[in-house]
Amino acid sequence: METNYPRQLSKDLLFDWLCRLGDQYQTSFVVTDPDQPNNPIVYVNDAFLRLCGYSREEVLGENCRFLQGPETLVSSVYSIQNQLEDGNPVHTELLNYRKDGTPFWNELVIQPLRDEKDKLLYHIGLQMDVTNRKQTEALFLVQQEIYQGIEKGYALNVLLQKVCDVAESFFQQHTKSSILLLDSDDRLIVAAARSLPESYNQIIHGTKIGLNVGSCGTAAYTKEKVIVTDIETDPLWADYKELALSYNLRACWSIPIVTQDQKVVGTIATYFTKPNKPRDVDLEFIERLAPLISLAVKYSDHQEEVLRLAYMDSDTGIPNRHYFINELKDLMNENEPGFVAIIEPSEFAHIGDVYGRAAADDLIKQMCQRIQRVCRRSDDVIARFASPALIIASLIPPYEIDRYTSRIMGISNDPFLIGEEEVFITLKIGVIPFQGNLINSEELIRSADTAMSDAKKRPGNALSYFTVDQDEEAKRELSIINHLSHALQKDEFSVHVQPKVDLHTGEIFSFEALARWSSKELGEVPPDVFIPAAENSGKIRAIEKIVLTKVLKWLQRRKQHGKRLMPVAINISTDHFFHPYFVADLRQAIQSFGIPTKYIRIEITESIGLVDFEMAKNIFEQLKLAGFESSVDDFGMGFSSLSYLQQLPVSEIKIDRSFISKIENDGTLAIVRTIVQLANNLGMQSIAEGIETVEQLTILRTIGCKRGQGYYFYKPMAVEDIDAILDKQKN
Repeated sequence: METNYPRQLSKDLLFDWLCRLGDQYQTSFVVTDPDQPNNPIVYVNDAFLRLCGYSREEVLGENCRFLQGPETLVSSVYSIQNQLEDGNPVHTELLNYRKDGTPFWNELVIQPLRDEKDKLLYHIGLQMDVTNRKQTEALFLVQQEIYQGIEKGYALNVLLQKVCDVAESFFQQHTKSSILLLDSDDRLIVAAARSLPESYNQIIHGTKIGLNVGSCGTAAYTKEKVIVTDIETDPLWADYKELALSYNLRACWSIPIVTQDQKVVGTIATYFTKPNKPRDVDLEFIERLAPLISLAVKYSDHQEEVLRLAYMDSDTGIPNRHYFINELKDLMNENEPGFVAIIEPSEFAHIGDVYGRAAADDLIKQMCQRIQRVCRRSDDVIARFASPALIIASLIPPYEIDRYTSRIMGISNDPFLIGEEEVFITLKIGVIPFQGNLINSEELIRSADTAMSDAKKRPGNALSYFTVDQDEEAKRELSIINHLSHALQKDEFSVHVQPKVDLHTGEIFSFEALARWSSKELGEVPPDVFIPAAENSGKIRAIEKIVLTKVLKWLQRRKQHGKRLMPVAINISTDHFFHPYFVADLRQAIQSFGIPTKYIRIEITESIGLVDFEMAKNIFEQLKLAGFESSVDDFGMGFSSLSYLQQLPVSEIKIDRSFISKIENDGTLAIVRTIVQLANNLGMQSIAEGIETVEQLTILRTIGCKRGQGYYFYKPMAVEDIDAILDKQKN
């Protein structure tokens, strides 16, 4: 949440400013006043009223707790209260209730606002209905439970109870779910209903389906969903309402479980302890559970059919990797030339972040359909390879592979329809030709994957054929990863620091800390070798924590000897930055060494905003509140929108060295000048990286860049060497 508010304003003027700000928000915006008893709501925008269903008069003066209900987790409420009492911002999800009693999942962000003297003035909150997302998460969970259960051979009633458990966790509000199966005499058999009273289940068990036989009997008979919002008054329950009401069952929604051949095999029902009318999202959720139940039933009755389904990707209907391997072996036994290719859209993850997982899956499905249209070979095998990629095998002569893969690449010429948006993609393709079964199928797939990884290193559409060199490079990276574990255990990492200087005086004003690895087995390993390997293997966070610790020890040592301290920038990777405890761990480390936060600066590459901009902004704001300054590293190399930058509370832009090395080129000079002006306009410092010549320095001075670093001034050095330079500079 943006916190660059005018701290110098009086409380009343700040309130007016917040109201104007809230009026512009399309999401729910709330202001509360902690100076008043019970921290009441003093402002809400129209989006809040639409979200919650209350009028403004009903809301103003209330505490936000009025949105909570019987199923709101008390632990979540206490967590919010504790964070606010500690003066921290809050980001959480909470079950809230609208005026009509309808529950919804609320993503809640609360930010304390303080004046120049750190006095708490207001709390501002943003709210968003994330019920649809929670539905997707619940469906994914039950999908996993079903497939894992099938794989492990769980009994049918165990699988079905897992579906009931997930349904109850989604609805929360005193929900009880049941799954009834239909026997050969069209009688309902209780298969899973752990939350319902056993005595109720015994009475229902064996009931003949038909019209007006409650919700489930009617749904199974008519093959249509039956929504009874009030059992006491609905004629479908006339003969059964006394039974239901005696167990405090007041509403029941039932969906028939229908196979692909339109045969009803049972029902899934959701009971409520109060009359309840479903929303569209509720019905969609239950309806999407029904096919999973049908799958579990099929597994129980028709093992061979389920095995067939096990070879299909459930999200797209495309054959999966298991299917591909079996078919590839058959192709290879033909002893004919062919190839295997892996095709991955670069934008898969971004589309998933922006439009949702289903949209990313739909992209893969559309790609598959286009490839099948443009290639049209009956013996081709195409399948989904992991989540973001397709894999294809074909028997064609080597001289036709280029033409074939060109047709595949051509599917990216036209946009794909994602939701209602047209989206262009770029493809990375890795190819390995083969001749018969001279190598095994797994080796072929691994080689194609290695080639695709090589293609991903190049911008735009890219195709790469597998080479032995690629294989050797992949093996080297694996060796590096293996040695990294030992290096972390044996403390083989050290820290070098490179001074940042005033470009006019040459005086040092801060440093950048850089990890160095001296391996007993490998010797000096360059950062451009071990850092990518550490990122790919998930070890980069551990290395960065070592760098931070060693920097803090150095600063602590200088402090104890009464020597001058200067800020040190620590490079933080994307995975580390988005770690849930990043800011908390950072604060704890600083406090344990007794170093003020102003002496540690956080450097993040500008592409961080492409991962999750709102989350990144929230973390930057937490850093600022904790007293840390932040810097955008490698600026100019990929940020999606400059408009994002002005929303981030960063104080420094570092101009990437690739621009500085070509600054004598007119086009590059124009870019650098623009970045410097942008920084000035945003009240940020611009720092040029990689200054190596006096000509570069002269140009940077001319265009108004005041700070920089590079070999022209100092190379990265051990802290002992820096100590000597600082002592000399002081004298």
